[in-house]
Amino acid sequence: MDFTKGTWSWTARIRPFLNENKRRLKRVFVAGSFNKIPARLHARVSLSLIALALFITTNSSAQENKLTFSIKKAQNYAVEHNYDVRNAKLAIKVADKQRWEVTAAGLPHIEASAQYMKYIDLPTQLIKGEAFGGPPGTLIEANFGLPHNANYGVSFSQLIFSGSYLVGLRASGIYKKLSQQSAFATEQDVRETVAQTCYLVLTVEENRRILQQSYENIKKTHAEISAMFREGFVEETDVKQLQIALSDLENNIFTLDQQREISYQLLKMQLGIEFSTEVVLSENLTDQLKKINVESRLEKKFHPEDNITFQLLQTREKLAGLNVKNELVGFLPSLAAFAQRSQNAMRLEFNIFDGNEKWYPTTVVGVQMSWPIFSGGAKIFRTQKARAEHQQASIQRQQAEQGIQLQYNQARLSMESAYKKFQNSQQSRNLAKDIYDIHLIKFKEGLASSLDLTQSHNQYLQSESAYLASISEVLNAQNTLDKLLSHE
Repeated sequence: MDFTKGTWSWTARIRPFLNENKRRLKRVFVAGSFNKIPARLHARVSLSLIALALFITTNSSAQENKLTFSIKKAQNYAVEHNYDVRNAKLAIKVADKQRWEVTAAGLPHIEASAQYMKYIDLPTQLIKGEAFGGPPGTLIEANFGLPHNANYGVSFSQLIFSGSYLVGLRASGIYKKLSQQSAFATEQDVRETVAQTCYLVLTVEENRRILQQSYENIKKTHAEISAMFREGFVEETDVKQLQIALSDLENNIFTLDQQREISYQLLKMQLGIEFSTEVVLSENLTDQLKKINVESRLEKKFHPEDNITFQLLQTREKLAGLNVKNELVGFLPSLAAFAQRSQNAMRLEFNIFDGNEKWYPTTVVGVQMSWPIFSGGAKIFRTQKARAEHQQASIQRQQAEQGIQLQYNQARLSMESAYKKFQNSQQSRNLAKDIYDIHLIKFKEGLASSLDLTQSHNQYLQSESAYLASISEVLNAQNTLDKLLSHE
């Protein structure tokens, strides 16, 4: 539906009518007497406004189900809505809350408690009879306590020293940093993936456009040759040869339509958009190619330590080192202070809330030290294990530094190679187009066969496909370089 044309049409109908009745409408609306408008005028206003409202509703609904992006905007949109990025950002919140959870372990703890107990059967104790003047060897049964008991109180505790707490506090901060770096790495991966998918979509779109244009040209030529065949100027094989070419183009266009559908669905999933929403890319491959300055990208200095992958491994190495420290400080004692105040009541009857009855207080303050002396050697083995893991993390970081440098060198060479291939493909495409145009003219003049025409046409389509593939290769190589050069 052409919404622009529809907008102009309704505006053209309503504007003369409103201008014609402007003063009359103003007088009626100001007076608040809409019902006094003549029936004919009332009907024209109602129909026009209803039609305009329907158009606005339809147009708004269509716009809500259609999103238009440039490549850059698609990347930015994905950073906000992609499922992996959203999970990575939530991981930062989890790490932050975990840091506060560790911090809370060293803050004062206050706890209130209350309890009521009713003894159905009082506890019985046996006492030697001679202690109360009885004969030796006899036992006296005695019940201690009262049936109704209640207590309430408040306790306070404060950690004074714990080596594991101090190391854990530092580790929680580094863990949050690791989550932030992981989120940034995820964003870079999503940006790269979205750009690659956009290039794929644009390549399919451009290929489809070229095939459709070729189909129309061959169809037109087929119609002309068919007319010439009916007049006896060309052979039937020429007509059939072009019909075969048309069938091949139809099959290829159908295949590209399917690829386009799947490519758009993949892009929508990466953007975090429902499949029912229409997505349109406002740029083409040539637009993207014009934005690239190959020489400036190749001249940029690369430092592996600025790469996010290297930084992630550095942070993991720090965490592994803190794990070693945590196992070592586990041999140190921990110290905590505590205080408790409680009130206790013991009653023969249930009169706990009677203010005239007495409550018996208990107050305790103290310091507690805990020092692990021997645990079967488990701490020693855990320390040795932590040291080995720290060494592994260090080796992985060193290996990554060399590997990232190698990736950059390969990406740089790929960029140079892709750009050289693009230049050659562009030249080959132009030559193939010229050859095809010449064969088409010769064919129409009877100087070339249909086989020559179809061969030159296929050669032209192959050169177009290679040209588009070379553009996509340049863009993907640039995308890889940008990811390697990016840092927080």
